[in-house]
Amino acid sequence: MTQAISGQRITLTGTSEILIRFAGRDASRLSVAAFTGSGALHPLDQMGTTDWRLSGCNHDKLEIVAYITDDKQGGFVNSAYPCTVTIDGTSYSFPEPVEQLAAVIIGEIYTKSGTVRMKVSNEGFTFGIDAYARARNLGDLPIPNRSRPRDNAPRPSPWGDNPSPDRSSPWGDPSPPPRGGAFASGSGVLIGPNLIVTNAHVIDGGNEFALGRTQQRLVPVAVDPMHDLALLQGQIQGEPLPIRINSPVWLGEAVMAAGYPLMEVLGADLKVTTGNVSGLTGGQGDVSRFQFSAPIGSGSSGGAIIDEEGNLIGITSASLAHQNFRDRGAISENVNFGIRAAIVFEMIAAAGMPLPTTAAQAGGNRRDVTNRLRNSVVSILVSA
Repeated sequence: MTQAISGQRITLTGTSEILIRFAGRDASRLSVAAFTGSGALHPLDQMGTTDWRLSGCNHDKLEIVAYITDDKQGGFVNSAYPCTVTIDGTSYSFPEPVEQLAAVIIGEIYTKSGTVRMKVSNEGFTFGIDAYARARNLGDLPIPNRSRPRDNAPRPSPWGDNPSPDRSSPWGDPSPPPRGGAFASGSGVLIGPNLIVTNAHVIDGGNEFALGRTQQRLVPVAVDPMHDLALLQGQIQGEPLPIRINSPVWLGEAVMAAGYPLMEVLGADLKVTTGNVSGLTGGQGDVSRFQFSAPIGSGSSGGAIIDEEGNLIGITSASLAHQNFRDRGAISENVNFGIRAAIVFEMIAAAGMPLPTTAAQAGGNRRDVTNRLRNSVVSILVSA
């Protein structure tokens, strides 16, 4: 068997047959698909639980992607390696990814000067096939063997995934804020000029959206229900928060959560709480989220989770449904979940918006950091 290296080019023919086999521990959780440069699906034949076959390579561009089918349960393609790719009878051992990835582009087939080649790859996406689909603008293209709940199926869960502010949520139904016509409120973070990120569930069910402070109208420009994120645009005065994407979230690091919980009770000013990162995954091992202990409440959804320097590391998304656990005889306090800032950055890129350019902060005391938050974290009013 020949050891392939990342970046190596292997010559193919238009009639080449490619056999792909994964033999690692999690190989049974994997699927393999190919996508054309125009965003169309080129199906592979599944020969067994861990074997696939690709016939016909006469495309100008074709990416072969291996991905965890149930990545909401956690896990990475890395644990499905070793990967053997056999091309026209010659077997290659393909390189394992260096980073932990839930979707890996194992090969890129292209045609140049009439010659068909495959570029060996071990790059991909930490957050799985959904991140790949966003990056390639695949839209609603069905992904083979993708495990996900039906859109209309009820999902009772102690993790409080995708709560709706105007319906049931992990912290209960919020009362409407004291504004005419508004039936729900949430928080948002200014991440670029006139660009706000919030939770998708904050704006779900609404037709009109406005800043709580100025009543300035906001318009949704992108929504990602899978990761519970939404981007809104409007005339917004403030200072964008820097997004920390060059450093991972660290277990135990100190954080602050900023938002507008319980506006009808606590008032419309910004609330800031402190805590730490208490877990590196969300409910059921969701690698797109992390757990933190800073207290939050109804209306905190979409707010900022920042490090000690004032850099955005996540967006407040959900809190553990306490009653569900009490009914089981368990106790839970301050078990909250945030969406990683890297997902926000990916969403901005996928939406075709200008990438944030605010430089990361370093140093500064808590008072200065908190004062900066007043110009970066906003309240959002949702109206029918």
